[in-house]
Amino acid sequence: MRTSLLLVAFFSALGAQGQLLTQAALDSTRTYRSLERALSEPEKVFKLDLSGRKLKELPEEIRRLPNLNALDLSGNKLKELPAWLGELQYMQEFRASRNKLIAFPEAICRWRALKRLDLSRNALTALPKCMGQLKQLVSLDAWDNDLADFPKELSGMDALRFLDLRNIQYSEEEMERIRDLFPRAKIEFSPSCNCGM
Repeated sequence: MRTSLLLVAFFSALGAQGQLLTQAALDSTRTYRSLERALSEPEKVFKLDLSGRKLKELPEEIRRLPNLNALDLSGNKLKELPAWLGELQYMQEFRASRNKLIAFPEAICRWRALKRLDLSRNALTALPKCMGQLKQLVSLDAWDNDLADFPKELSGMDALRFLDLRNIQYSEEEMERIRDLFPRAKIEFSPSCNCGM
């Protein structure tokens, strides 16, 4: 019965919302782990996992996967992400932890359906104001970065319920300011650095 309901949800999502899957359909759909295999049937690819491939740049062929809802690029050597990534309009889950990202990839701000974002263990120094446009974002994992700037515009992420900022040194005052931006979110901090004392 449950499988039947998932299939109905899956095909309903395809018909009613274009290629934006429901959470149940996304959780139960196949994950492609080979870009070559994915490119052989691009319309069927909703989840792609290219983690741990030692990639230094993102293969442009990913642009040919118009229905991508989830992409995992964790554990590579990416220093930046291309602007064309924003073209993947159905992205709901994106992981790029354990890379070498310095600048936040602003293409992510174009993903209006994004619900989960993991950019932990990079070298990011700031989150851009445009992230306030991510109205569906529920979970942001940004621990072990060098994040110093939290613009007030980020409060626009009003669906946010979980924010991980461990391993980043903040004063008590800054922690309080960040909590005020996201009053409905559970926020994980490391102990205060007592900065400026």
